Amino acid sequence: MLDNLRGRADDVTSDDKIPLVILKLEKSLKKLDVISETLKREDNQLFERCVEARLKGDNIHAMMYANECAEIRKIALHVVSSKYALEQMVLRLHTVTKLGSILVTVTPVVDVIKETQNRLVGIVPSIANNLNDANKILVDSLSKMGTSDLRTATQKPLVYSSGAEKVLEEAKAAAEDTIREKFPKIPGTLKDIVKQESEILTN
Repeated sequence: MLDNLRGRADDVTSDDKIPLVILKLEKSLKKLDVISETLKREDNQLFERCVEARLKGDNIHAMMYANECAEIRKIALHVVSSKYALEQMVLRLHTVTKLGSILVTVTPVVDVIKETQNRLVGIVPSIANNLNDANKILVDSLSKMGTSDLRTATQKPLVYSSGAEKVLEEAKAAAEDTIREKFPKIPGTLKDIVKQESEILTN
């Protein structure tokens, strides 16, 4: 039986289906990198305007800029966490192509890609569509191996395997750390403003 399973795994990984999924995920990762940098630049510009407005005593505009920064950072969190999750899935699929351990390794990938697609559909529809195509290829490959339950499972976006949940949680935690490091804290008091302004001048 084990020999039969190995044979099926070899059949799937040898027909270039997994490498095709990897290419689609890598394409999405490049787009997410560009979007992440764009959001960071936009946030920096709005942050500087917020600081300037607070220094001038223009609290109304300072609040407007601060609120916009907060919205950008919410989007950035989704983008960065999606990026980290997909990077882990690319690494896992590379392992599949090398070891052929598709039954053990690929199942959580389907869930992670599906959840990432759901997160991005309202932010970057083109990437969400690309991820949907990648998942269809992956599910079709797995269903040919007799794992037809995966096709049904991918239609239930609120239920994920423990492995997929762990990846998504780790990706979100890493993304939160990245946002804290790369995005300056929005000043709330005069003391914060003076401190932030001095840091900008010295950097």
